[in-house]
Parts: sequence; structure tokens; C-alpha cells
Amino acid sequence: MLRALQAAGITPDLLIGGSVGAINACFVGSHPGPEGIEALADKWRGMSEESICGPRRGILMNVARRRPYLFSADTFRRLVQTWVPTYHLENLPTPVRVATTDITTGRPVHHSHGLVTDLLAASAALPGLFPPVVLRGKDGPTTHVDAGISENVPLSGALDEVQPGDRVFVLDVTRTPQTHRHLRSPLDVLIASLVASVRYRDEPEFPQDVEIVRLKLDEAFDCGTVFDFSHTEELFRLGEECVRAVLAAEPPVASAA
Repeated sequence: MLRALQAAGITPDLLIGGSVGAINACFVGSHPGPEGIEALADKWRGMSEESICGPRRGILMNVARRRPYLFSADTFRRLVQTWVPTYHLENLPTPVRVATTDITTGRPVHHSHGLVTDLLAASAALPGLFPPVVLRGKDGPTTHVDAGISENVPLSGALDEVQPGDRVFVLDVTRTPQTHRHLRSPLDVLIASLVASVRYRDEPEFPQDVEIVRLKLDEAFDCGTVFDFSHTEELFRLGEECVRAVLAAEPPVASAA
């Protein structure tokens, strides 16, 4: 999707992301331009479960020690450090907001400042899979987990930022398994349940002078299990086709919120 938007001359003024979307947003925010998007695509082409979660042998140790997660976040944090060289979120060349869920309130939080590794670890901290992350805010330390717990797509973060006349591009790649054959592990069931739990929540209402452009990935494509990256190239293609179809009916603009 990002590649097709860039090719259409659409350059973001602000990026807002949660979970995997936050990782992509921070990478693009730290590597502006088409070269950065191609570099991001190369990163995902080389992705594997172990490069995100570390070796599976760590699961038994974490269970034996009664830790509230299966995987340590150490491998993920090292990945973030290699992908995003900027230490603080507020120093990225393109502004980025990272969404998390405050585990105490269950509400989404959108961060504009803080350590990139901490914020991304929190934004992708799927309960039971990765450890929750304590973040320090103006009201003191609070515990945060995956952004998808409170919102499939962090639209409320966009609502906080928009100005009259803005155009907001919503890149939605969420997908709920439609049949039992897609639920191949406890993790698949967990993620499907979380997506379903927030799927039909009311979305924030944007002012009439703000245009919302929805880019929704085709849910009919079977992209496999949670950490199956064998379909990455096909997902790239589907995303680009989606963008081109939407933009064909709506002339692009030079910038986007």
C-alpha cells in the first residue's frame, strides 16, 4: 500500500500506527521517500518467526518460571534497534504517533514522545505472547499492551490530529479467520478473538471537512498462520491493487495526514 501511495505522489505529513503498523510507521518515518519504502519491503521479505520472537526453546523456560508471556521481548527490541536508528520518537524526520492500549483502562493511547524501542515493544505486546511494557507518562508509570486490544486501526489517534481540509488514508490489513481451517494454533485463536472483539466497535466520527480514504486489504486471501511470512510478496501485490483501485476513483493529493 505504501509503495502505491508513494507512486501516486502521496507523501504523509504524519504517520499513525499500532502493532505491526507502528513498526512500519517508525521505519518509514525514519527513512522518508521511496527508498525507505523499498527498504522496508526488503526487511519483510527476510522476516521469520525467530527474527521477531527468538528461538522457541525459550517458551518452555518462560512457562516453567511462570512468566506472564511465552516470548521475551529482547529479540524484538534488537530488531527495532536495527530497523529504526532514531532513539526518541519525537526526533524522527517524519512525525509518528505510536498507539498502545493502557491495560488498566482498556483505552487506546497515542504517543508522540518517548523511546522508540519501548513504545514499539508496548504497541506489539500481544497479551500472553510478549510481556506488557511499563511506560512513563505525565501521570506516572502505566502498563501497556498491543494497540489492537483497543482498536483494530488507530483511528482515534488520527481524530486527535486532523485539521480542516485534511485527507486521512486508513490502511487496514486486519483480517478475521472465517473458517476453522484458519485456526491452526492457540495463538491463531487468540488473535482472531481479539480482532473479532473490537471489529464492530463504534469508530470515531470525523468532522465533515476531513476526508477519509479507506484502503482495505482483500480478506479472501488466505495468508496462513500468524508468523507465516511465505505470502509476503502476494500481500504486497494485493495492497498495491487495493490502493490503485481506490485512487482510480478519487484523484490523489500531494500530501496526507
